[in-house]
Amino acid sequence: MKPLYPALLSLLAGVLPAAGQGASTTPSLETATPVTVAELSETPELTLSKRPPLGWLSDPKEPPNDIFDALVSGKIHFDNNFRVEFADSTARNSSTAITNRLRLGYETKPFYGFNGFVEMENVATPAEDNYFVPATGGGTSDRTVVADPPGTEVNQAFGRLKVDSLGNTGILFDLKAGRQRIKLDDDRFVGNVGWRQFEQTYDSVSVRTDFGVEGLSFFYAYVWGVQRIFGPDGPNPDSDSHFLNLSYRVAPELKVTPFAYLLDFEDDDPLNSSNSFGVRLTGDLWRDADDSADVYADYELTYARQVDAGSNPVDYEADFFAVQVRVTKKSVGDMLAGYQLLGSDDGNFGFRFPLGTNHVFQGFDDLFLVTPNEGLQDLYAGIGADLPHGIKAAFIFHQFWSDEGGTNLGSEYDMVASKQITAYWSILAKAAFFDGHNGQPDVSRVWLQTTFKF
Repeated sequence: MKPLYPALLSLLAGVLPAAGQGASTTPSLETATPVTVAELSETPELTLSKRPPLGWLSDPKEPPNDIFDALVSGKIHFDNNFRVEFADSTARNSSTAITNRLRLGYETKPFYGFNGFVEMENVATPAEDNYFVPATGGGTSDRTVVADPPGTEVNQAFGRLKVDSLGNTGILFDLKAGRQRIKLDDDRFVGNVGWRQFEQTYDSVSVRTDFGVEGLSFFYAYVWGVQRIFGPDGPNPDSDSHFLNLSYRVAPELKVTPFAYLLDFEDDDPLNSSNSFGVRLTGDLWRDADDSADVYADYELTYARQVDAGSNPVDYEADFFAVQVRVTKKSVGDMLAGYQLLGSDDGNFGFRFPLGTNHVFQGFDDLFLVTPNEGLQDLYAGIGADLPHGIKAAFIFHQFWSDEGGTNLGSEYDMVASKQITAYWSILAKAAFFDGHNGQPDVSRVWLQTTFKF
């Protein structure tokens, strides 16, 4: 006889009210034909494939009947990331950070476009003294920095209104209010710093719309608080900031994205208060209209100007410029090359990205998360490969100079390999080796991690 528990779950899915906004067509408990335990165990339809996808408490394709149904028939979000990070620096003793990050959240089903989401986040370690987190003072101060402190916090908690056609106008409208994840473009200016165990989220009100124009996207957010990557005990500044991002795809060869990020962290983090105005251009260099080409290429081009704002004690102006070209061969991999200039104002202050996912840029060793006052130049090239057995790998080389004076700061070799074991389980190995010059330390990092999420 087959186990009774799976069959009972399938039976409940069949007799509970269907998740629709109209009347249910599912027979009620009073009129349904009784089913015996023996029949349950032998019914071929009551199989795993007939159940809702993992995490869903009901069929996600079925809308709810009422508010109560929307509240109780949503989706459980689960994300567990176990990581071991080995870090060594010529300036400090080595570190071994063993951390586990657990995110557990619940999302209600949309009811006339409204839904809610809440998510807790916990990071735990068996040996906090084996590494150092300067922002919280945790660990041992003479060890190499690993920015993954332990703790528990509310990662996200927001209400949302999303409609595909606002008032039958064809206008997409998406409004969120509360603590939320915000990722814009390539995360260069605004991101969630997703590599670290605690991610960065924003206490904000945001709206996204296309105004009914195909290829257009407008995003605005007012942010009154930033929950940084250092958990509940870290510096989480109050904010009086505005994000504006407008993009329009003119053609496959050109998408234009002007933006303005007006950051004011008041007295909590005055050096990172700034106004940045710029434009980002992206598109295809060549690609068949039906996407059938085996080889294609794309580009990215960004320019921005940044000035001090709010209570920033430094009066400065600096420029940012970035260009990248990538060539991809399907089922084989890609090659890319690029250059980034993080400008300086005569060596007094450099162009900063206080809310960006900076780990993605300027090397995995994170030597330049805060731009030096002399600015930074980064010339890089990389190759990605789709290897046998579903393994994806990449190698990237960086050469760094200061903007002011052109001083050689060193070079870095980054590599990463990952494999998706199942739809919910993946593993990853990653390494970074920085060879410092002119006062920069040598730094090496190796990561091993496994992630299970749905």
